[in-house]
Amino acid sequence: MAEAAVPAAPSGGGAGFPNVVLVGSRASGKSRASRKLAEAVGWTRISTDELLEARLGPIPAFVERSGWERFREEERRVLADVTGERLIVDCGGGVVENPGSISRLRQLGTVYWIRAPAAVLRERLSRPKHRDSRPTLTGIAPAEEAALMLERRTPLYREAAESDVWTTASDGTAEEEAFETLLRAHFGPRLALTVAGAAVADLRAGLDRAIAESGPLDLIEVRLDILERPAPADLRVVLGDLPGPLLARLIATVRRRDEGGSFSGSEDDRVGLLAEAARLGAGYCDLEFEADRESGGAHARRIRSAAPAVRLVASVHDLNGVPAGFETLPDRMAPMRPALTKVAVRTAGRADVERVHSLIRAQASRETPIVGIAMGDAGTALRVTAGSAGAALSTYAPPEGLPAVAPGQLTAGAIRSRHCRWGRRLHALVPVYGVVGSPIGQSLSPPMHEAAFRRLGIEAAYLPFAVPPAELEDFLMAARLGGVGGLNVTIPHKQAVLPHLDSLDDDARRIGAVNTIIPMNGGLGGANTDWAGAVRALEEAVALPGRRATVLGAGGSARAVLHGLAHSGAEAVVISRNDRKAATLADEMGVAHAPAAALERIEGDILINTTPVGMAPDHDGCPAPAAAIAAHEIVFDLVFHPERTPLLRKAAGIGKRTVPGLRMLILQAAAAFERWTGRPAPVQVMADAARKARDAR
Repeated sequence: MAEAAVPAAPSGGGAGFPNVVLVGSRASGKSRASRKLAEAVGWTRISTDELLEARLGPIPAFVERSGWERFREEERRVLADVTGERLIVDCGGGVVENPGSISRLRQLGTVYWIRAPAAVLRERLSRPKHRDSRPTLTGIAPAEEAALMLERRTPLYREAAESDVWTTASDGTAEEEAFETLLRAHFGPRLALTVAGAAVADLRAGLDRAIAESGPLDLIEVRLDILERPAPADLRVVLGDLPGPLLARLIATVRRRDEGGSFSGSEDDRVGLLAEAARLGAGYCDLEFEADRESGGAHARRIRSAAPAVRLVASVHDLNGVPAGFETLPDRMAPMRPALTKVAVRTAGRADVERVHSLIRAQASRETPIVGIAMGDAGTALRVTAGSAGAALSTYAPPEGLPAVAPGQLTAGAIRSRHCRWGRRLHALVPVYGVVGSPIGQSLSPPMHEAAFRRLGIEAAYLPFAVPPAELEDFLMAARLGGVGGLNVTIPHKQAVLPHLDSLDDDARRIGAVNTIIPMNGGLGGANTDWAGAVRALEEAVALPGRRATVLGAGGSARAVLHGLAHSGAEAVVISRNDRKAATLADEMGVAHAPAAALERIEGDILINTTPVGMAPDHDGCPAPAAAIAAHEIVFDLVFHPERTPLLRKAAGIGKRTVPGLRMLILQAAAAFERWTGRPAPVQVMADAARKARDAR
């Protein structure tokens, strides 16, 4: 991004943003990135290692004298002493190994894991700078030791961090990668906060609100055309007493009616207002490309003559759709010599949004930065993630409580909320996978898949995405645009996701639910591996063809299990407390149905619970009476927490074979992994990671 577009360290913003806390391996780029970030936003940098050296002397000498255990204790004390606001805290690589440190890190601020591929870390650690700067923990060379430490600490980094920041360069540009990603991750999309008001007092109040709400790299657009009868004197009231650094962040806009504005005066008066704003010190003036073209360039010359240092935003706004020659607009605007080009078009669907996204990507490396906006509801996702595609500003957005001035415009708070939940996690220098749900904090999928990627040497990120139902469609659009590697889907989205996908495989269509999303042909395909996980778990205990199964429950999990049983040649009967729902499901899946009262006398080979009864903290709940348990040879409970549910304990107590739900969870995850990567999943590695993560909670 060109420095002229966004000042490097403006004043007046940043209040309300939490501290930045960095964790990660040695040689990951933490230290240099933290220095660069602190300098860019004017925050205070604190290095726990530097504090330790000030307190203890050189770390190698202290460790040799007192040992690593004592060093970790001193590190814990230093971390406890760190307090304050607007901090960037750079932590030592082993800080996550201190008991209680993860909760302390989270108390301090938002934790970011600065990561690098293992091969890149190995290459960096081979250099004298890293080789000689720290004592080893194991007595082996730093590069080899780093691989061992990373294996041990990765689950701890994952537990501590809210987001990953990847660096892939082996040369000196690693910190630049980390710096740019941290800026985007922590301070959210770079926005232009738009303020408008019919009265001067309202406009000034909105401006004050925007200043307070803005981040350190945001701009602020003042919509002067919304004033009832704007005059130069009004501008002096609104802008006259602002300090220079704040004025440098302002975009003065007097929008024409044919491009969505409200100004009803003459062109001479309109451009005169822009020139006056420039003279008063506004850093930017927004001038429509078509208006300047009609004037033969006179409008731009007039504004620049009023203030030679002013930066022009050359803009196009089409409220009717994507215009002909859309892709050539930046080149056609170039003669205006803008500091920033802005193209905002009304989008009707995915194809239009993808055109805007492609334009941003095509212009990202050009000298003049671009802002691409897909107006309308279809473009909401791009408003959150455009910065990741290379846009100078992600979007224009009003502060909380102020009105929108364009179709589909969200408040700055809404944009940042989506960004924090899922937008920043979609952007990485490695393939991104994840699990989508709401809530998502207790999912075991991240540790399972992270462990599988590590074991197979696949450099990728697997992340939890907390996506409320109202944001599911926007998230999936953002996932498409970002080129997500693959997704798992959990409650409450397994059925809601169906209409937002581009295709479904036969299993997902039959079951009516999706738990795995696979990128294909530029779109997103839906699959279901729950049934495969259930079948594989059962087949480890018994051959299924010809077996009779009693399935408790009539929800989505029951549908997946019934599909798997039919696929494997087993027979099934459905029983639920809701007889009507069970009968409907049985009819749809082509199986038998029995009323709930029949559970006391029903017999079969396999009893399968698909309900949540018995899930922690319901430690005593059991979905089946003793007679039903006794009448079946094998008991399978899809509940995976606890692993030994009340149902399974009762079954084991009378000598029945049991199949825990955790096994199904592991095997369905393995099936999804294989669909994404085309490689056999390391099932035992995934199982060990799942149990370790579960036991740690």
